[in-house]
Amino acid sequence: MTKPLTLDMTKITQLMRDGQLSEATRMIQTGLSGDASPQVAPPMPFPQGGFQKPAFAAPSLDGLRRGGGAVTVPQGGQWSWRTHHGAGQTREVRVYVPASVGEEAPAGLLLLLHGCTQDPDDFARGTAILQAAERDRMIVVAPAQPTSANMNRCWTWFDPRHAATDGGEAAFLVDLTRTVAQEHAIPPDRRFAAGLSAGGAMAVILGAVFTDDFGAVACHSGLPNGAARDMGGAFAAMSQGGPGQGAGVGCRLFVIHGTADRTVTPRNGEAVLDQALRRQPGLTRRAADARLEGHAVSIGRHRDADGQLRIQTWTVQGLGHAWSGGAPQGSHTAPGPDATEAMMRFFLD
Repeated sequence: MTKPLTLDMTKITQLMRDGQLSEATRMIQTGLSGDASPQVAPPMPFPQGGFQKPAFAAPSLDGLRRGGGAVTVPQGGQWSWRTHHGAGQTREVRVYVPASVGEEAPAGLLLLLHGCTQDPDDFARGTAILQAAERDRMIVVAPAQPTSANMNRCWTWFDPRHAATDGGEAAFLVDLTRTVAQEHAIPPDRRFAAGLSAGGAMAVILGAVFTDDFGAVACHSGLPNGAARDMGGAFAAMSQGGPGQGAGVGCRLFVIHGTADRTVTPRNGEAVLDQALRRQPGLTRRAADARLEGHAVSIGRHRDADGQLRIQTWTVQGLGHAWSGGAPQGSHTAPGPDATEAMMRFFLD
């Protein structure tokens, strides 16, 4: 088991409100990674461009942590680095093309968004997503957030500029998804996004702001769209929760949150659901309790008038701020029901 993120968000929020920014920053850095890296300038804008392979074997990842050993790539699969420019942003990106796609068309595309302090390789190890993608013929697109964009490599879900349709991170991620999907002839309803923590919050933004570009999104331990508008508000939302101020997810939605999450309160998972239900009214809910991998799980299923499963929620008893059922080779994982398997089944069924 890898150690989940541990942050005293109540104390950090109070420090921010008191103007003690240096002390708040120190606590965040210690809690997330133990790395007292200095704050760096925001990235310069880049021109619009296409999806291209870098002209070097080992791309510069601007301080990305690459520890934890090599990623186990299924035989015949391709897990390669590329560079994408779009929406005034540029990022290094991992793309997995399964060997199983050789003779059959891909079943879909998954945009995989890591959490704070993570990188695509670390997240792939912890989620075992490549093995699942090989089995299910799923293209995986895993962009890397550099320290030049956020000192702890968090996706900037708390800044409205990065939830806009005409620029910023969300627009970049959609441009990236469209580009790779077009290469493999994958239609919008077979395009999916999933993320942990900050990555989960960004997946919610994509499902809310760019609904027509995704068939479904999954939020693990994340927050609702518009939960904050600045850094101080982000800490308050993480520790206290509350309804998001933006639109809810309009496509199909999977939400998973642990009851013992002390970094992003479980109230945020409830807010993601409530926000989506306001946008998708008239769904019929059925609830069930299950015991999966030794954990009690409260499962909610919301179906439309045609019987289609539109929203599914998992509330996992005793789970902290970590990927449920993840492999210990990756960071921020914990024993529990298999979140990767559950999300893949939700996407493809």
